Amino acid sequence: MNHTHRILAGLAASFSVAATSALAAVTPQEAEQLKSTLTPMGAERAGNKEGTIPAWSGKTVEAKASEARLPPAIFADEKPLLAIKADNIDKYADKLAEGTKYLLKNYPGFRLDVYPTHRTATAPQYVYDNTYFNATNTRLDGETMTTAPHYKGGVPFPIPKTGLEAIFNTLWTWRGSDRQMTADTWFVSSSGKRSLSVSNILKESNPYYYTGGRKDAWGGKLRGTGLVELTAPAYSAGEKTLILGPTDPISQDTNGWTFLTGQRRLRKIPSVQYDVPFPYTSGVTNYDDAYGFNGATDRYDWKLVGKKEIYIPYNNNNFARVTDLEKVVGPQYVNPDHVRWELHRVWVVDATLKSGARHTVPKRRFYLDEDTWNVVISDQWDAKGQFWKNINLLTFVFPDEPVAMVVTNLIYNVQSKAYTVQNAINAAPGGVTFKQLPADSFTTQALERSGVR
Repeated sequence: MNHTHRILAGLAASFSVAATSALAAVTPQEAEQLKSTLTPMGAERAGNKEGTIPAWSGKTVEAKASEARLPPAIFADEKPLLAIKADNIDKYADKLAEGTKYLLKNYPGFRLDVYPTHRTATAPQYVYDNTYFNATNTRLDGETMTTAPHYKGGVPFPIPKTGLEAIFNTLWTWRGSDRQMTADTWFVSSSGKRSLSVSNILKESNPYYYTGGRKDAWGGKLRGTGLVELTAPAYSAGEKTLILGPTDPISQDTNGWTFLTGQRRLRKIPSVQYDVPFPYTSGVTNYDDAYGFNGATDRYDWKLVGKKEIYIPYNNNNFARVTDLEKVVGPQYVNPDHVRWELHRVWVVDATLKSGARHTVPKRRFYLDEDTWNVVISDQWDAKGQFWKNINLLTFVFPDEPVAMVVTNLIYNVQSKAYTVQNAINAAPGGVTFKQLPADSFTTQALERSGVR
């Protein structure tokens, strides 16, 4: 057993471990906890005994008015409670993800500014109602989640018994029904040189979260659709990519097409899942890194390690409001002055490559926020068992929806000493808006027509 594996084994022993591996829905008696001791999404309502994590109130956070493109400012007047640095890491090590500890130890000047914890995550009542329904009805058939009539738009397994159930919560969690994001992605080399990878407009639709049950243009077989239009660099401007994510990506293909402006033609993309490099992050991430994890789950064994209190990036609305990216994107890492960290409870899930399966990332650890089921930190190891990547996913709060979702990702390749800031909405016209998008806009016909001027 190498050093990394010993660390992981020791951490696993320190967590509270889930007691059962049944792939069945919970009993009605268990589901009643969602109306008492648990939040409607399955988190613990109570705070911790130290008082450093408050109870969940269910109230929408108060926010100052802002221009429509950016999330509103929240907690702007608060000061950090403490700063975690290389010289005091041992004091807080039990509340840090492995990747966070690596950055603190190996990146001089890197630090965490820890602020008071606020549990700002809320969702519409119909999402809560659907989640309650799902608790006693949704099941896994092997590695596939059964859908209608056994699933409604909400968290499928709010009281998870296995790692696979927890990951399905991430895949299907509430991020709004439709949304549009205008953002930039920056790559910073090991020499500290910053370059713009892409600017793009991303449109996403999750038809299963429509209250009226709107079907997608593909016969109701999709979990989600995404349409990306590049606006920079100039030689790629106008290029568009359509990705269709099926409800069952194991037995159904995840399809993608690209319209190339130079050739004025539509091309099928051979593969848009698993470990195929994602082109818009300069290959730093794979397609299945989207939102922490996305797509088919069949190449990994999933272990629900347990629940743990750790410091995570959270409530980072004010990060997006620093419009001068030179103040944010530093030569080795994002400026710690602008990243807010809080103490929260997370579910810890380990993904280990199955025997005989292939993937460039054989070992992954996911930290899922208990209140939202968003992946907030992802740690990755290579085939030699050496630590490889740390991904911090910044949660922004949009009270008007209401939704708390991951927007900007900070991706550190610690072996190459390069990093990427994905989906920075800071500079105009960057931003996120929530609005219904036409179902037929997510079709190859619409993609092809949009490229003809």
